[in-house]
Amino acid sequence: MTEVGRRLVGRVVGAALLLAACTASAGAATAAGELAALLTPIQRLKAEFTQTVVGTRREVVQSSDGYLRIARPQQFKWVSLTPYPQTIVTVGDKLYVYDPDLRQVQVKRLDQALAGTPALVLLGTAQEIAAQFDVSREDTEGGQRFTLAPKNADAVYTEIRMTFDAKRLASIEIVDSLGQVTDVSFRNLEINGPLSPDEFQFAVPPDADLIGDVGPKPA
Repeated sequence: MTEVGRRLVGRVVGAALLLAACTASAGAATAAGELAALLTPIQRLKAEFTQTVVGTRREVVQSSDGYLRIARPQQFKWVSLTPYPQTIVTVGDKLYVYDPDLRQVQVKRLDQALAGTPALVLLGTAQEIAAQFDVSREDTEGGQRFTLAPKNADAVYTEIRMTFDAKRLASIEIVDSLGQVTDVSFRNLEINGPLSPDEFQFAVPPDADLIGDVGPKPA
């Protein structure tokens, strides 16, 4: 994965016809419902994170720190502070990815940008999660771990693992197509607390190039 690709990670989707496949699908739907039941009560979320990318030989490729903001139904903000600043934020029906060192802002349609990503899982319903992922669950000491495999063969990720400790989101692991694992651990998690009204506003810097699905600049 390229350097830019790794930085786009903090930016983070068939019904079976045979009876046996239907039975497996029903189990996945149940796990998706259990996952959604843990996430749906979270209407607003604030957290800090440490993100570590581990290579195929278990070497640390990159480590970064930042913070996350979520407000349902579709507001999402992921800010990496070190070592490479980056902001990923939803504004209306668009998602903006700002890399200050590249002086570049990528613009994507929100529905396309979130498909098959951890952000969709954090914001989605049980039906949306089950439609885009095969979901399984296992119990851990003090919590649960959900494993999500994208149904779309072209998805950027091959697997997403979400671990809950005492029903609180503790970490997310993301496995990419090259076998690299991105481990995101959360701290100072605050659920359903107040969020600043301007938390999800984004002004495109005047020296940044806009690329992608470019429309009117957000105010």
